[in-house]
Formats: sequence, structure tokens, C-alpha cells
Amino acid sequence: MNIPRPIAISLSPDTESDDVLLALKTLFSPWSWKKGKYEEKVKNWFQVNYGTKNIFTFTSGRVALYYLLKSYGIGEGDEVIVQSFTCVAVPGPVLWTGAKAVYGDIDESLNLDPALLEKSITTKTKAIIVQHTFGIPARIELIKKITQKHNILLIEDCAHSLGATVNGQKVGTFGDAAFFSFGRDKVLSSVFGGLFIINNKSKASKLQSFKEEYQKINYPSYSWIFQQLLHPVVFALILPLYNLILGKVLLFVLQKLKLLSYPVYPIEKEGGKEERLFRKYPNALAMLACQQLDKLERYNKRRRQISGIYYSSLADIKSIKLPSNTEGGIYLRFNILAEKGKEFIAYSKKEGVILGNWYRNIIDPEGTNLDKIGFMKKKGLNSSKEALLSVNLPTYPLMKDNEVDKVIKLVRKYYSELWK
Repeated sequence: MNIPRPIAISLSPDTESDDVLLALKTLFSPWSWKKGKYEEKVKNWFQVNYGTKNIFTFTSGRVALYYLLKSYGIGEGDEVIVQSFTCVAVPGPVLWTGAKAVYGDIDESLNLDPALLEKSITTKTKAIIVQHTFGIPARIELIKKITQKHNILLIEDCAHSLGATVNGQKVGTFGDAAFFSFGRDKVLSSVFGGLFIINNKSKASKLQSFKEEYQKINYPSYSWIFQQLLHPVVFALILPLYNLILGKVLLFVLQKLKLLSYPVYPIEKEGGKEERLFRKYPNALAMLACQQLDKLERYNKRRRQISGIYYSSLADIKSIKLPSNTEGGIYLRFNILAEKGKEFIAYSKKEGVILGNWYRNIIDPEGTNLDKIGFMKKKGLNSSKEALLSVNLPTYPLMKDNEVDKVIKLVRKYYSELWK
């Protein structure tokens, strides 16, 4: 039985009743919160599915990226190419190492554009991070050829794309390394969590010293773990009330009381480090992830089904542009490009449908200090234009067919009438 909920793209979208019950049960067994067998079970799943033994888990995908960069010796004086049209959680870890983030533009798939990539490469370029945006794979095979030509490290950002493939091969296996996120609105959720894998040890010059450092990293505090375990439980109460004022008030109060966390901490918007996150992945959250890993195939199959319905039902609306229809994509969110996107999001909210706004800010979330993260606005960037037009339609696996139909009717009504 699923939890009654509004149509909402980011309100704990992957959480089912058994996930809530597991979180509730775990809340009452604090002796199992830090160390246990489940962290190792998550690693074993990735070892079987990605064919590497070099797997390191942390409290978040961005912390995993930071340590990944460190294990390859990236630091002061180096440059790392990332795409614009992303979250601060990607350039942030680059800056934490002392390296410089260099922002590349995107192509029609909303991923790093291989045709423009070589213009950003210098003698200081040590790595390229390829984001598979919204679960649609980038042109990874072509980008890989470029990195091999210049002897540059290729890192895949799989935060949106766990289970996606290119020509039958899993994304995350093309690069020298890859990192994943288990955040609250990712492909699967343990509220917080992430890991990195190393596919090519020969380039990881600092791997051995990192392994020694990894053993010394502590687990997060009991209070932080409690905060994350509480999230699924509280949302089981908030979601049925969310379209009423009570649900919104309860969410606001719990966040202000710091009983619930935000996905990005304020210091990170300024390019800084949130020290509480620099910890290993606790057993309690790994337990939640293990249960969700068992659902991954079903979840991604449903996301593809919903996306297929959107493609067939919205293709005739000339005033919007649908995302790239890419074989092997998992469509974490179905991002349309449309004029008056901000107004449409507000209109849909009044109709009880909460759409998504990744990445209406060229570097999300709203309020990120672009100067502090080294991003300079330039005219003519595809990422700038696409950010202003982006509206994420929900594809979360718990959506019912009648809810998908409701979203389609809202899009058709708004944009058909707008452009008569």
C-alpha cells in the first residue's frame, strides 16, 4: 500500500510504505545506526553490478566526488571541466580541493557538449566531469575519445542516472571513475548518501594514501542520523496534508526546528564546505538504500513508462520542446523547455500539482553565489537559455496513470491556450 500523496516531484518521491516502516523501526534501534552490515551490502551491490572492488561510501554524492578527486591527486593549480546547468554540489567539491571549476556549455540533451569541449581544455585540465542530466545519458563515448586524446581523467556524474545505459552498457562504467547519490529526490533514496567507484586504478596516484585516510573517517553524529531517519516518517504524515495548509506549516516548522534537513546547506551556496557531511555512510541509511536497490529495476521501468506517455501525448504541442528521446535513459525528471515556465509552475501548484524547477537557475539552487563558485555569465550560452525555459514534469515511480493524465491535461490546457 502506497502513502496518499499530492502530485509532487520532490517531496520524498521514491518512498513507499515499507520504507517508512523500516525508517521508523530503525529509529528505535540506535545501536545499529553507525556501524553494521548494510554499508557493506551496498558496496557489494555495486561490486556485482559495476565490476569494481574500489568502492567508497559517504554521507552524500558531493562528498564522494570530493574524495574521488583527492584520490586522483587533483588539487591546487589544476582545472576540472564541469557543465553549467547543474547543481552547486558538482563544482563545489572541485573548489574544496583547491582546483578551479571550468564551466562547459550543454547540447540538446542538456549534457556537456562534446563539440565545444576541446575549447575548454588547457594544459592545467586534469579531469572532465560528465553529468547524465535527468537520467538521459550524455554522449559519453565521444567524450571518452576526447579525454583519451588529451590524457584527461573522465569522471561520470551518475547522481541522476543509476541504471541508465548506452548501447547496453551501464553509465558509470565508461569513465575512469564515477560517483552516485542517494539523496531524497534521486533515483533511489536514503535521504542522504553517496559513493564513488574507481574503474581505472592506474591514474589514481593518491589511491593508497586515500585508503589509509578513509579508514580514519568517522561516521556522522547520532543527531544527524536521527534527523535523516525522521525524514521518511515525518513525510508520511506531511504528504496527505500537503495540499492543505497544515502540511505546509508542519514542514516549515520542522525545518526551522532543524528536525528536518535541507538538501543543500547554506554554506554550500557560497562555495563552502559543510563539515558535518564529511563522514562515512552510516549503517542506518545504508539499510534504507538496500531496500530501495531491490526496487531499482521496477522504479526505472515505471519512469520510462511515464516518459513514454508524455512523449506520445505532448508531441503535437508546438509551443514546448520535449527532452531527447534517448534509448537507455531512465528519465529521473521529464524536462520540457517552454516559455513562461515560472508562471506554469505556479499555475500547476494552484491545481494541486507541484512541478520541478531543476535547473531554472543555471547553477542551482536559487541563491547560489555565482562569483564565489567562479561562474561568469556569458551571452549565448545554451545553458543560460535552457535554464530559463526548463520545467520538470514528474516521473516518480509511485505516480498513478490518472495522475500522469492530470499533468498532461495541465500542460495541454496551459500551452494550447497560451499560444492560440
